[in-house]
Amino acid sequence: MRALRVLPLTMLVALGVAPAAQATRGGDHDYVPPVKVKVIATGLDSPRHLAFNDDGDLFVAEAGRGGTGPCFAGGEGPACMGATGAVTKIDRRGHQYRIVSGLASMANTPNNDNAIGPHGLIVTRDDHVLITNGGPTEPKDAAGNTIFRETLADQSPVASLFGRVLRVGRHGRISARADIWDYERDFNPDKTVGNAKVDSNAVDLLEDGDRLVVADAGGNALDTVDPYGRVKNLALFPNRSVNVPFPGFQMQAVPTSVVKGRDGQYYVSQLTGFPFPVGGANIYRVNPTTGAVSTFASGFTNLMDLAFGRNGTLYALEIDYDSLRGPLNDGAVFAVSPDGKQRRQINFRAGALPFPGGITVHDDDLYITTNSGSPGGGEVVRVRLR
Repeated sequence: MRALRVLPLTMLVALGVAPAAQATRGGDHDYVPPVKVKVIATGLDSPRHLAFNDDGDLFVAEAGRGGTGPCFAGGEGPACMGATGAVTKIDRRGHQYRIVSGLASMANTPNNDNAIGPHGLIVTRDDHVLITNGGPTEPKDAAGNTIFRETLADQSPVASLFGRVLRVGRHGRISARADIWDYERDFNPDKTVGNAKVDSNAVDLLEDGDRLVVADAGGNALDTVDPYGRVKNLALFPNRSVNVPFPGFQMQAVPTSVVKGRDGQYYVSQLTGFPFPVGGANIYRVNPTTGAVSTFASGFTNLMDLAFGRNGTLYALEIDYDSLRGPLNDGAVFAVSPDGKQRRQINFRAGALPFPGGITVHDDDLYITTNSGSPGGGEVVRVRLR
């Protein structure tokens, strides 16, 4: 199974500096002026998903910047872990501060980028913050053997937070709500579709009645968690055959977010695994009872997050418009109609949406995290659609 890849900003083969012009897709359209973008938060460590509470306070998951160790060979190269994951709050007065820090994070060295840690975030019905603390993703020792979470935790206790759904209580106290990594290690449901390797990276969640629904990018899975913390697989997203790097290559799905629609169905975005083809990502619809998976909309590139607007429009966020293997690093946002048949691209000025990591909707405005692989360079921007 393949973990969620967030490639280092310094890897020019995958990403470049902010481009002078953004690539276009589709045919001719009437000119629409670029939307207005305002920065409302700065200085974040690899910010990912975000969510509002009913009072209008915004919460942001920060994947962190790794740390001093233990170190190992990660899925994207040399990496070290540490206690640098966090959750930041931007209150309705615009004040920015962390409500919890010291969460598990791993990042590539030497630049502390490409972090994996706190990623998915929701505010529950009883106004508590829940997050997914993703990872540990593919850590290996010098001999190439997988290093399991427990081994890392023997060296650094914070590693025990990897792979869990965490509840943030008062004064930043955290408690475990579920253990997605443990379920993957014990059951590995993805092996039924040919992915035998144990790999888990919990990246998003939603609350649906008395259960949680969790997207596992490493496990190519959608899991549920009952009130007692018991995990069960609901759906799997199978490999797809592509012709690069050779005919019949099996590209993994890599689900990145899950939201619930007005129809009661779950909607799941797809990053795709290597080779990250332009137009190769889908939005899937999952039946919450049977787990049946169907394609709701297609033709996207490296989707990172989804958010529903009040009118039923689904906003789909691409982390990299021309693919993680392309030369640019601008993201993109598409508005998808409730039937999935129509979509329009929201017009951003070139360079306005670098490497975005999460999206949410509040009062008909979009809120998006940018520079999602950057330690200290992450931001939240507000996008006026009206």
